[in-house]
Amino acid sequence: MSIDPDTLREIVLDPAALTEWCAAHPTDPRAVAFLRMLGRLDEAAIAGRQALEAPGLSPVMRAVRRTRYAHVLQWQGAFVAAEEQLDLAAEETGLEDPTSPSSLSALASVFQHRGTCRFEHALAEQRDQRPRAAGRLWEAALEDAQRALYMRERLGVAVEGVIESSRQTVRRLERRDLDG
Repeated sequence: MSIDPDTLREIVLDPAALTEWCAAHPTDPRAVAFLRMLGRLDEAAIAGRQALEAPGLSPVMRAVRRTRYAHVLQWQGAFVAAEEQLDLAAEETGLEDPTSPSSLSALASVFQHRGTCRFEHALAEQRDQRPRAAGRLWEAALEDAQRALYMRERLGVAVEGVIESSRQTVRRLERRDLDG
């Protein structure tokens, strides 16, 4: 998998292998993300809702699963619903031990995903001839991406590949290219 530098969406390098994995592991929570990447958004949304219903989830695990579900909503174009889910996920990361590495890592992920959601929402607003709304969303997206990068770089809550994805997001947003 790689990330498109303009859209910030994942590029699946071997769709057949990912499809096979999803068929073999339909209840694995990671299938939500993989189905989304394959463009099977309705299936991903169903799997995302089911993953959130699992009993006994810790708040951090619920936040991780909620973030995956929100990402599906984003790809469906339901930006407001996705941002609401991401806001809830951000709250959930602090319900256990807000200073633990797992909580901080999950919160950084929520910020990164909320940033990319707001980025796509800004592009949609721009296409719909609402430049002021697009500008506000773009600024909020950049702020979220910068928060994620700061947390990942300075708080030691991520490996280098994850930090690089945050850098890539910030670089894309700093281009301020609302034409997509």
